[in-house]
Amino acid sequence: MSVALQRVNLNLPPEERERLRNLAKAAKTPEAVYARELLVEALARAERAAFRKSLEASRTPERRARDREIAAALERMHG
Repeated sequence: MSVALQRVNLNLPPEERERLRNLAKAAKTPEAVYARELLVEALARAERAAFRKSLEASRTPERRARDREIAAALERMHG
């Protein structure tokens, strides 16, 4: 299945451009493809971090205490 890609123009400082070029070359991947893979991976990490942050913000003090109890019980079980 073919996916239509959309173009994004991106400017990098010279040092980062050289790093990208070297990493892509070492991976034997075109620079643009390597940059796209890095960006997609970074976006996924940022989304996961934002989700974890929102979960943490919604936890009540009671829930935190219960989570600590569960963690302590698991540690006792696993030695």
